[in-house]
Amino acid sequence: MKQSWSAGLTSLSCLTLLAAPVFARAMMIAPAPLSQRAALADAIVVGKVTGFGDKLVSAVPPGGAAKVDYPIAVVQVADAVSGLKDAKEIRVGFIPPQAPPTPAPGPGPVLLVKRYPQFNLTLDQEACLFLVKHPTEDFYVGLNYYDVVDKKAGDFDKSLDEVKRCVKLLADPMASLKAKEADDRTLTAEMLVARYRMARGPGEPKTEDVGAEESKLILQTLADADWSPKLVAGPGGFQMSPQMSFFQLGLTEKDGWKPPQDGKELEAAAKKWLKDNADKYRVQKFVADKKEDKKEEKKDK
Repeated sequence: MKQSWSAGLTSLSCLTLLAAPVFARAMMIAPAPLSQRAALADAIVVGKVTGFGDKLVSAVPPGGAAKVDYPIAVVQVADAVSGLKDAKEIRVGFIPPQAPPTPAPGPGPVLLVKRYPQFNLTLDQEACLFLVKHPTEDFYVGLNYYDVVDKKAGDFDKSLDEVKRCVKLLADPMASLKAKEADDRTLTAEMLVARYRMARGPGEPKTEDVGAEESKLILQTLADADWSPKLVAGPGGFQMSPQMSFFQLGLTEKDGWKPPQDGKELEAAAKKWLKDNADKYRVQKFVADKKEDKKEEKKDK
């Protein structure tokens, strides 16, 4: 009897498993902090979507390999926050959200895929947009779902004020790295590291030295900064931090950096490295391979 009961439960479990839907799990990327978005954007605007182009534009997305069809939104600019001085109207391309796959007919497990938000624009929408210039086409691109901050959001004005603060700091980074307020110096260093250490475009990333004085100020600022964790408002959000910026530098043993085995000693060890190497090490920034870009342009022609 015990064997029959056990076998029956096993059979029932298998039938239940086959009949039940199969869920594809995926983790939604947490929204990047406003400061990081400001540091990585080629342009930031507050505007209103007034229409869409008659045709889709087929182009390879930044860092991609295959062409995609971009709808082109026409955005009337109310406030050119950064990168587009005096612009009145711009074109913004984006990859529209994809419809979920149609389940195959017949018996068997059903794959249920949860679609997470993507960068998307709708007619008459008013928002703050964080954009990058398309490398080959005459329009800007929205990459991440959080690169649209809708004007209807309850904290829109507060968010816009923070974005403008970041833009102002980045407008004169050397002066900002010497600012009176420690928070301004730290935020500037974090944004510069985020900008310099983001590789863009296909192929093997190439690097070059940041200017000696700027590099020294960045390292000194991170060494003197407060590394204690900060509370983050909002679900799933996070902030840039001196520790995150330190790891973004991409240091290895060749640079004289070896992480301590005890994680509790990390902050002290990192700050010591920063102070000891501020005059010797040069922050590396990723740069586009201009030769490769020219080859690609010739191929397209």
